[in-house]
Amino acid sequence: MTGKDLVIAMSGIDGRYIEEAAPAAAPKTRSLRRPLLIAAAIAAALLLVGCGIVYALRLQDMSIGKGTYTQRFDDKGKAIDPVEKSLDIITPYGRSGDAIQQALKEWYEFQESYDPDGALLTDEPDIPDIPNQYEYTYSCYTQEMVDKVNEIAAKYDLKLLEEWIPFQRYQSDIFLEETGIQSLLLPDSGAQITGMAGMLYPPYNFSMEFNLVTENAGTLMTSYGYARKDYFPRAFPGGMDIDAYEQWDHTTPGGTKLLLALNSKGQGEIIAEQENAMIMISIDGNRSLSHSRYPDASEVMTKAELESIADQFDYSVQPKEVDRAVVEEKLAAAEEAYQAEHAYVPETYTDFSDYLKKNVYIPDESRQYSFYDLTGDGVDELLLGQDGAFFDWLEMENGEVMFHGYGGAYLCKGNVLELYQAPDRYWDGERHTYFAFADGTAALKDDNVIANIQRRGSQWYRYADPHGLKSTEISQDEAAAIMAKYPRIQLDWKPLMDYPLDESGLTLGSYLKAKDVQPSDDELLRIYKDCLSGQDSFYTHYRIMDINGDGVKDLLRSGDGERYWDIVTYRYGNLQLLPTMDFYLCEDNVMERVELFHEEAGVEIEGTSFSRCNGFDLETLDFAAYNKATASWQSDYFGTPMSEADAKAILAKYSRVDQGMQPISQLLNG
Repeated sequence: MTGKDLVIAMSGIDGRYIEEAAPAAAPKTRSLRRPLLIAAAIAAALLLVGCGIVYALRLQDMSIGKGTYTQRFDDKGKAIDPVEKSLDIITPYGRSGDAIQQALKEWYEFQESYDPDGALLTDEPDIPDIPNQYEYTYSCYTQEMVDKVNEIAAKYDLKLLEEWIPFQRYQSDIFLEETGIQSLLLPDSGAQITGMAGMLYPPYNFSMEFNLVTENAGTLMTSYGYARKDYFPRAFPGGMDIDAYEQWDHTTPGGTKLLLALNSKGQGEIIAEQENAMIMISIDGNRSLSHSRYPDASEVMTKAELESIADQFDYSVQPKEVDRAVVEEKLAAAEEAYQAEHAYVPETYTDFSDYLKKNVYIPDESRQYSFYDLTGDGVDELLLGQDGAFFDWLEMENGEVMFHGYGGAYLCKGNVLELYQAPDRYWDGERHTYFAFADGTAALKDDNVIANIQRRGSQWYRYADPHGLKSTEISQDEAAAIMAKYPRIQLDWKPLMDYPLDESGLTLGSYLKAKDVQPSDDELLRIYKDCLSGQDSFYTHYRIMDINGDGVKDLLRSGDGERYWDIVTYRYGNLQLLPTMDFYLCEDNVMERVELFHEEAGVEIEGTSFSRCNGFDLETLDFAAYNKATASWQSDYFGTPMSEADAKAILAKYSRVDQGMQPISQLLNG
């Protein structure tokens, strides 16, 4: 069972919404509604150990059936001949034969056979005649399902949970206060919980998801579930490859007996049993780059780390029954306060010059402008673009500037706009979508798509629908004929930095350069400290250095203490982000970026790029990619071959240096 399976087992969240970390296929579920949370907060469970149990329960004791899945890749991500493997259908609430297990088995079998094609599903926000208790907590969307839930609960003498209560991360204090829990961790724990969000299923069950910040194991995504044994839980069985897990008993320093499980991908489980409840904690210990499906052993949580994490939690928690009205009143007040604090108040602009002065931050010589009557009302709009394409355009409406964003668009003959997507490192293709102007507004509407063609590799396709779902192969000549039908108009483009802001002749470029007054070192340090203040829960480390060669020291920020996440600099009177992220520092200020590209289900390509910041421009120096599925090297992500010798020569050309990171806390508290 992977982290995905565990989530499914406790919550019924459809597997399509959770990235799989193993090739197992979870059985289908019929969940109609998903909680709208910043983080989908559902814990999971595997096994039970505790007082009164004669023998140590293992995963095998919790199986209610068998299933299969097809393994297509080995543990390094290399493609292999398909192998059919078995998995167990797990219900994580006790031994097979327990009342709650029998109830969940019966509910699972009912869902497997009921409405197999989903013909009875509906998108209505509240289904008539289906109480929210059943629709949201038990995912019922017909009266038959409601009746079945009632029948099973009565048969096995289980009480029903009430309608769920969601808690966003900025409302988690209300959850802890109203349930009387106060904290999920021991008072002397060295760990910290941040960003907690989840669900309370009154009167007692709950599931929460959060970041667990530990001293030695880093920050780990964690799911925590509490379930009473006398209540019919919101749960769906998950498919699990039992052989992938190592299981062992563990006793905390406080004497609590636990059962721990860990697989080779770093997925760890902590299970504790109270007299009438289960505590189930799921730890995502995969620390590999971009959460690879095929992590190296050095990139995952160890048994010792899982045991240390298990020792941080308080297993005596017992939530008290809450007053729903009081909770909902407090949640509403917290929501109102949050929305007020984060309310977006759009800035208004009196003319184009006012807009440009406030929204163009650096003197980019590649940017252009042109005036053209896009809407056909006899008044020219201001088009902002680059290399002959415009990305945004501005118009005046009731004395205010109205902004419109397009992407890469070209004006074509016949009152037509072309949206163009060019080939790049990630795909060997291009897309041309042609729109007729809509209602004299130059709005791009799906109904106004008059042609949509795309090249993938050497093959061209025509799409009959605006979303590109239904395609027909066409020849290159046919594609050329379509493009020739809508020739691009050459507009009168001028450098944006030469845009006259007023009658005095002040240009946008001159205006920006006049703002580029550099503060003293002490003032710059204060600016960077202010930038980091309040962000120390997100960023943890920093370095100050001139990385782009413009003579101004830049702020490099990291959130994991391993690689830098981004770069901030202070130029032209503002803090600016440089155009790079997620990199390791190499000799001569070269930046090494390693990323995973998922070509198709199960296929991972690891790309390594080397670049350098020259002012505000990013110069790409070298690139090599390793396809794990084919165990071969590429010069891009779509398959252009590269020899192993050439790839290794590129990787050897650049050497990482000491990253020179310092804890942000030292800067803020120094």
